[in-house]
Order: sequence, then structure tokens, then C-alpha cells
Amino acid sequence: MADRLSDRCVFIPGDAAHIWVPYAGYGMNAGIADATNLSWLLAAHLNGWAPPAVLDAYEAERLPITDQVSRFAMTHAEAEIRRRGAVPDKIEDAGPEGARARAEVGHAAYAINVQQYACAGLNFGTFYDRSPIVAYDGAAFPSYTMATYQPSTVPGCRTPHVWLAHEMSLYDALDPEFTLLRLCQAIDAGPLVAAAERRGVPLRVLDIEASDAADLNGHGLVLSRPDQHVAWRGNALPADPLALIDRVRGAAH
Repeated sequence: MADRLSDRCVFIPGDAAHIWVPYAGYGMNAGIADATNLSWLLAAHLNGWAPPAVLDAYEAERLPITDQVSRFAMTHAEAEIRRRGAVPDKIEDAGPEGARARAEVGHAAYAINVQQYACAGLNFGTFYDRSPIVAYDGAAFPSYTMATYQPSTVPGCRTPHVWLAHEMSLYDALDPEFTLLRLCQAIDAGPLVAAAERRGVPLRVLDIEASDAADLNGHGLVLSRPDQHVAWRGNALPADPLALIDRVRGAAH
């Protein structure tokens, strides 16, 4: 793992930043996530609505994930090596002991490989817990394993996926930039939209019907970033909408 992911105008993602045992393509998955993170930060600055400080979020967010993924991958690879090296003596016996040995080996192979190839937690459960551009609210992050995770709107987590009306994916409905998910249409989002316009930050309001919002944790508003991570959430507008916009665009003082 690299000690740093950025130095002034140089940024490194993917295998240049992290390389570990070539196991199930996790390095590629992490590299794609690096690029997704870095690309929107660069675009925000180059398009003029975020200061250079927004780029500091890349290392702050991605370097801890690199460490997490490396430990998952290495621990899992070592467990698989141990499993393959421990073949029961009676695995080829025709009697009940052989059948029992084969069943145990089969169960162990399934348990470890289903995590390897169905690693939803590793891909979707990671969260950014020390970012300068996320407005945290003190809520605890849900834990995750290689295979499992709990969708959550805790700021820093991936925006939970839900199916909308007409079987449309929420991710297909999100704006390419910021999207304010409004689960309670009674909340007037106007002041936050106005604050975004004042700073030139692209933001669109997307109303979500209550029947479609089961996995959005009951908050009236969820601000989703261009990389589909939660930047902020609340049941009412923040007291200072402009301060929130400055936080998520890297201009907070």
C-alpha cells in the first residue's frame, strides 16, 4: 500500500496505490472505486464550483478503504490456503466416514467461496468515516463483512439502492452531480437549492414516494454525492444551508 495517494497535483489510484494478493479481482474493484471517487472531485474543481481543497478528500476517504480491503483480501486468501492444505485422510472412503468427510469439505468450500465471489459487503459496505466533505451526524456506521452489509444513510455510507415505481433503479434516477432525495414532500427544499445555486453546485431534488423508501432509514432528506455516497441527511433543512453546501464542496472553514 502506498503511504500517500496524492501529492500536490499528482494522484494515484488502483494498482499504483495498492496491490495485494490477486484474489477474486478485489484490487480492480477497489481501483474502480478510487477512480470514481477521484473523478468527481477533479471535475468539481475543474468545473469551478469547488476549491482545490476538495481534492484533499481523495486520500482522506480512499486510503482507509485501501487498508480495509487489503486486510479482507489477505485474511480470506490465507484461510483458503489453509483449507486447501487440510484434506481429510478418509475423503475417498466409500463408507459413511468418507461421505461425512466429503460433506464437511463441501460445506467449507462453499462457505469460503460464496464470500469470495459474492462479496457484496466488500464492494458496497465500505464507508468514509474521516472525510472533510461529509457532514456527519454522530450516528454509528453499520458493520459489514466480506459478503454482507446493511444499507444505511449514515453520512459517508453508500446511498442505499431502492427500486422506484415502474421498476426503475434509484441509481438510474440520480443526477450525475448532487441529488437531494426528498422522502417527505412537506419539507421545502428551496433554501438548500438556492444555496447550491449561489455556489454554482449542481443539485437536483428527487422526490421519493414513501412506498419506495423502506431502505432509506426514514430521514426526510438525504443528500447523495456524484459517487453515490451520502454527504448529509436530516429530517429538516440545516440551520445554515450555505454552510452545508460549502462543507460538501470542500470550502468549509
